[in-house]
Amino acid sequence: MIKNFNKAVDLINKSKSLLITSHTRPDGDAVGCMKAFYDTATLLGKKAQPLLLSPLAKWYEFIFQKPIPVLGNDVKIEDLQNGSFGSFDLIVIVDTNSYVQLTEFDKWLKVSKIPVLVIDHHLTGDGLGTVEVVDSTAAATGEIIFDLLKFAKWEITPDIAQALYVAIATDTGWFRFDNTDSRVMRNASSLIEFGASPTTIYRKLYQNYSTSRLKLLGVMLNNLEFHRNGQIAIQHIMRSDFDATGATGSDTEEFVNECQRVSIVKCAALFVELKDGGFRCSLRSDGSVDVQQIASELGGGGHKLASGVNLKGNLAEVKKLILDRFEQQLSSKD
Repeated sequence: MIKNFNKAVDLINKSKSLLITSHTRPDGDAVGCMKAFYDTATLLGKKAQPLLLSPLAKWYEFIFQKPIPVLGNDVKIEDLQNGSFGSFDLIVIVDTNSYVQLTEFDKWLKVSKIPVLVIDHHLTGDGLGTVEVVDSTAAATGEIIFDLLKFAKWEITPDIAQALYVAIATDTGWFRFDNTDSRVMRNASSLIEFGASPTTIYRKLYQNYSTSRLKLLGVMLNNLEFHRNGQIAIQHIMRSDFDATGATGSDTEEFVNECQRVSIVKCAALFVELKDGGFRCSLRSDGSVDVQQIASELGGGGHKLASGVNLKGNLAEVKKLILDRFEQQLSSKD
C-alpha cells in the first residue's frame, strides 16, 4: 500500500489539472471522496473539476455546497472528447474500478491517453488505473483517502474532514454494518478532531425525507414478499410508483436495508424498474449469503454483504434469477 501511495502522490504532484469522478448513482462514499479530493487538489494549487455521472441525491448536495456538472445533463460525452469541458492531465476515479459503473464515461476513458488514478475499496475491478490504490479491507474509500492525505502530510481542513466522515459513516450504515471495526472508529474520531460534525452530518443525511420519498417507502413495503419462512425478503418499485408518489430514483437509496430490521431475514433484494427497461437490483445479506458472488455472476459487483447488479427481463424473471441463487446458497448451509 505504501508503494502505491508513493506512486499516487508522485502522479498527483506532477499533474496540473484534474478531472475527478466516481460511479453512477453516487453514494456518500463516492461524493465524500470526490469532495475531499477536489479540496485537496485545490489546496495543492491544482485546477480541479468534479464530474458526476448521474444526478446527485438531494441529501448529498450539502457536501459540495454548489452545483456539480452531470454527464448527460450539463456535459455531453462530445465535450470530453473535443476538450470543450476542459483540458486535463490526470483523471481521478474514486470508489469504483469497474467500467460498468461509469456508464457512457467509459467510452471516453477507453480511448483517452490521460493517466488515471483509481482509489477504491472493492474487490471486483477492471484495472482502470495507471496507478491504483485499492484496499478491500477498508470499510470505505474515504478511509483510504484519509490514509493517503496523512501519508503525504497534506492539509486536512474541516471541510475535507466533513466529507471523509460522510464517506465512512454512510458506507458503514452509520457505524452499524459488519464492516465497522476499530479502524473505522479511530478514523471517525480523528476526523472529528479535524473538524467534522457528526450531528450536522446526521441531520443533513437522515432527517430530511421529502413527503414523496416517504410515500415511496410505503409503496415498497406494501410490495414486500417473504420467502423461505421469512429468511428471504424481496421488494420492488415500478416506474408507475415513481409517477404516483412524485419520488425520484435517488430516493430509493438505502431502502433495501429496511428489511434487515426483521430478525429472521438473512438476505434481501430490492428491484427498481429502470426507465429504459430492466431492473436495478440491490442485494443485502447478514453474512449467510455471499451477495457479491451473486452480483458478479450476473455482471454486477460490490461486497459480500452489499452488492448490486442491473438485470434485463420482466419482474417475474429477474426475481427468479435472484431467488434461485438465494435459495441455493442458503440450502447449501442447511
